[in-house]
Parts: sequence; C-alpha cells; structure tokens
Amino acid sequence: MSTKDEVVESLKKMVGKMEDPKYQSRFADFNKTLQFIFTDNEEAICHIVFQGGTATLKDGKADSAELEITTTTEAIMAIMDGTLSPTRAFMGGKVKAKGPMNDLLKLQALMK
Repeated sequence: MSTKDEVVESLKKMVGKMEDPKYQSRFADFNKTLQFIFTDNEEAICHIVFQGGTATLKDGKADSAELEITTTTEAIMAIMDGTLSPTRAFMGGKVKAKGPMNDLLKLQALMK
C-alpha cells in the first residue's frame, strides 16, 4: 500500500500536464470532477476538478463527481509511473471506472 503523500505526488504529475498548452486546449471545454476511491487506503481518497483547461487536485470526496475511478494505491502508482497501462489495468479489473466512456478515454492521455 502506498501512502497518501506518495499517491498525491503521483497524481500531481497528471495535474501538471495541464500546464502544457496542448492539453489546455484539448481540455478547454472539459468541466468535470474525477473522483479517486482507493480500496486499500481511505486516507488517500482525493479528486481532481477540471475547469476551463485547468486541473486542481483536492483532498477527500467531491460533493458530486461525473467520473469515478476505484482502484488500489499500488495500481494508480504503477499507471502514473508507466509500468502499467491504464487500458491493461481496466481490462484486468485493477481499475473500475464510472462515467461516460468518451470522458474516461480523454483522461487516459493524462495518465501516460
């Protein structure tokens, strides 16, 4: 199990990609909240708010989230460091996702 700090640092890489103008334009109209639920570490639960080409990582559960990813801290760390592909994690049952598939696929670009 990874610590909350390790998970936060890892997810900051995803949020940091939004500083790239290429991603800013791609996500300009993407105003959604992505909730992360970690089955092995409730302390690490957090969410990312996407708005107008920006992304903000926040602690805890969102009031409402259009997208939800349920996984372990180990799986998200492996995805973020590139040792596990998001597609393989999803197909192998290591990641469960709720929300519109086209939105989830769009987010996959930030996880590579």
